[in-house]
Amino acid sequence: MNKPLVSNRQKPRQWRPSAQAILFLLILISMPLLAYRFLAETRVFMIEGQSQAQEQLAQGVVTLFKGREDLLQELPYLDSQQVVFSHPLTRQAKVDGYIREWLDFQLFANYFGGGDDVEDGYSLLLGEFEERIYGLVRIQDDVTILRQRSNRQLDISDHLRLSLPDRNGNERRLIIAATEPGKMEVWYVKDDWSTPMYKTPSSSFIIQAVMRPLVDGYLVEFALPRYFLNDRQEFGLAVADVDSDDGTMRHLKTLVGSDTSIESHYNLLAMRSPEANKILASLDRANSQIVIYDKQLQVRASVGKLSTDRPESNQINGTLEQMQYWLNRGLDWFVAIPAYLSSSQEASQEQELLNKALNKEFATGRWHRNPGEEVLGVAAPITDQEGALLGVVMIKQSTAQILKLQQQAMQNITLLSFITMVAILFVLLTFSWRQAYRVQRLGREAQEIVDPSGRLRTNQLRSDVRSSDRIGALARSFSDVVERLHEHQQFIATMPRTLRHEINNPLNATMTSLENLQRHGVADAQQRYLDIAQRGLVKIGAIVEKLADAANLEEALQEDDLEPLNLAYLLETYVNHQERSAETGQEDVVFVCNESQIAVAGVDYRIEQLLDKLLDNARDFRTPDSTIVVRLYRQDLYCYLEVENQGSHIPDSMQGKLFSSMVSARQGGTGKAHFGLGLYIVRMIALYHEGEVSAHNLVNPQSVMFRVRLPVLLV
Repeated sequence: MNKPLVSNRQKPRQWRPSAQAILFLLILISMPLLAYRFLAETRVFMIEGQSQAQEQLAQGVVTLFKGREDLLQELPYLDSQQVVFSHPLTRQAKVDGYIREWLDFQLFANYFGGGDDVEDGYSLLLGEFEERIYGLVRIQDDVTILRQRSNRQLDISDHLRLSLPDRNGNERRLIIAATEPGKMEVWYVKDDWSTPMYKTPSSSFIIQAVMRPLVDGYLVEFALPRYFLNDRQEFGLAVADVDSDDGTMRHLKTLVGSDTSIESHYNLLAMRSPEANKILASLDRANSQIVIYDKQLQVRASVGKLSTDRPESNQINGTLEQMQYWLNRGLDWFVAIPAYLSSSQEASQEQELLNKALNKEFATGRWHRNPGEEVLGVAAPITDQEGALLGVVMIKQSTAQILKLQQQAMQNITLLSFITMVAILFVLLTFSWRQAYRVQRLGREAQEIVDPSGRLRTNQLRSDVRSSDRIGALARSFSDVVERLHEHQQFIATMPRTLRHEINNPLNATMTSLENLQRHGVADAQQRYLDIAQRGLVKIGAIVEKLADAANLEEALQEDDLEPLNLAYLLETYVNHQERSAETGQEDVVFVCNESQIAVAGVDYRIEQLLDKLLDNARDFRTPDSTIVVRLYRQDLYCYLEVENQGSHIPDSMQGKLFSSMVSARQGGTGKAHFGLGLYIVRMIALYHEGEVSAHNLVNPQSVMFRVRLPVLLV
């Protein structure tokens, strides 16, 4: 009965994104992009501000040194040799291995061997008071090896090496070694740094040295006369670390010297002027370098330093690091960081600025040392009061901190944008899923309110009728339609009973009148018309009764109670009580069942009514004198009742609506009233027993079979 509806149903359209959805996605994607561009513009603004501050700093340095030739002369030449500055001491230092005299100069210590936190490295502080030079050396060493007094070889224990050229150009070599914590021995040694030149160490009145053990090494404090240095005040210092693998054999592990240039292996000792010291120290900034040149572009002072890091191709381990790497690559591409310069290109950039400063021009420049660091350079001339050139100040400052902060901010924005987009998409998907679920639930309820016969089961919907959104409005509108349809259905359902009452009254009156007329006698010619009228009235009465019975069937079924019964016994008994054929005197119905017990839950007289309607239908359409077969069998969880009769097939056009109300396949009159209600009643009874009914055309011989499937009762 539903095929016409299915055939007219339109196919669902393919999903296509709406213009609103595309616009929303574009806005969602543009938000982090705009944030990225804002950060890029902020970086440009911050770098411009840093550049202006750097120019003002250069102007300040020029102002401080303007006309101060005395300060420039106090500064040593730094190009050829590494300078180690000595600091003025306010009082004579006590050589005891403690650092109380050095607390004010800790920040100015020189580190050699990689830094103060690297194994086998050391730090050096030098100071001056009157005619003596004092030194404080902090050595990092995991195991301290002391000198054995019985062994004349001086290089098989931890020691310090001093190289002191005299005024005649001859080199004096000294080893400072300790046999125990406390006072140390100072030996003059030969060129092999192993053999002492004299039998006894130098007098402690001339050179003093004290060793104090530390947790991570040891500390050496020493003092020597100023006249030990030549006119250039050159000296060299190295720390020898000796280890013993098996406790007996000793060998030199490392020898860490102070940084020297190619031209000389000595350092220069320079006395820092207090005023120049204060000026340069006050100008020191992180990630910046201030270099002062004379007119010949020889370096006279340098404060601070830039990072020397270069991009490294470290191996990326792990998924998280790989994601971080590609994220940084993408962010670098987005902000369009230029390619960095090599060391030679960087030097040429600096030289160009210095040349402009020598021409008394204020020069600025900018270049990239690596993808994560931009360098701002400013060069300004230093002149005297008459405007004559005294030197040049070069200030270089790194923007690595700005770029690092920007990259961190971009990473945070990227992560936050990703989390926000995921959260928004999750909320949208949840909302969409919720809306789709509500629509599907409304659709399922709309389908379930209609039973297989096409009748409404209820008069209203329950899903989302109380919601205040559009789906709720749709549900309420649809519920109103269902309510009106249910009222119309109730009207149609009660119409047969109303018609029976309204038709039976005049029908009975007409029948009574015809009977009275016949009782008073009529002519033979008129009797024929009277019989036709009476038969017509009887048919009208039968039609009304059958319509009323069909209308009352559903309500009557709701009042019945299902009970366990033996379907095989019930059908066998019912078939055995069928009347024999009037023409042949033989049974026209045959019951076939191989089981004596098939239990179902049902109503016995309703199943008899179902079988009666099927047998009536089979008798009407069977081949004359043919036998009707009633077959019952069980398969899995169901039992099947089949009624088969020989005869013409059911037309294909009737297959979909054969069990509908008021449908009949009869093509001619049979003398009985047929209104297409028999098979409709069969379907109603089968559905009440949670079963189903179907019709099948058979061949060899040509026949028709009606099959009813019912669930068996598991006991």
